Amino acid sequence: MRVIGVVHLKALPGSPSYESNLEQIYKLAIQDAQSLKLGGVDSVIIENFGDTPFVKDSISKLTLSHFVNIVNEIKRNVDIEVGINVLRNDGESALSIADATKSSFVRINILSGTMYTDQGIIEGKANEILKLKNTLDNKIEIYSDVFVKHAVPPPGYTIENQTEELLYRAGADKIIITGDGTGKEIDYDELKKLREIVPEGRLVIGSGINESNIKKYQGIADILIIGTGFKIDHDVSKQVEFERVKNLIDKVE
Repeated sequence: MRVIGVVHLKALPGSPSYESNLEQIYKLAIQDAQSLKLGGVDSVIIENFGDTPFVKDSISKLTLSHFVNIVNEIKRNVDIEVGINVLRNDGESALSIADATKSSFVRINILSGTMYTDQGIIEGKANEILKLKNTLDNKIEIYSDVFVKHAVPPPGYTIENQTEELLYRAGADKIIITGDGTGKEIDYDELKKLREIVPEGRLVIGSGINESNIKKYQGIADILIIGTGFKIDHDVSKQVEFERVKNLIDKVE
């Protein structure tokens, strides 16, 4: 089973929460990536987690430029596969950053369909995303959430139908299932439903994994994305704790 650790960036320049602490942002991000690598994760995904409140569509050029720089700094300091997630749902910037930094994959929260979010109604842009992807020399995989956290679907959507749309019409390479919010455990019954639909190697758990429940999900999902579960005190605002990473990775079979 593959494990992806999350590097949660502090607020970047151009975001409303930025605090003019650029050197510290770089330092903490590199430290987290190093702790994840030393602890044994297979990859890291870097996301602009601190840029709250998130923009609904495209991040600013200023934020994008610093995102590229920080990814390059992490890659210079840590030899590990990297993925990109640009919150809230800027898949085109994510692909652009991944291409510029030679990263391997992107996470897109809403690739197709519609979700009601704290940024309002967000519609997926699968057409635009795939057209951009097909212009790139770098072969970048798309990890797509289904019924992403911090959002609710419109009436009539089912997780099974939306998963099939993502896989066979929207171009998703991997499907991510999450709980209701950051660090929240997934619905085990929904995971089992998706396992019936999603081909082997393509089902990802994207939230809620920790030392106490990881055994339950082994043998069902193919990939785990772990953020909060690797943090000091399981507090997403704190730093990655090497010993917590190592202890959790040691439980992976």
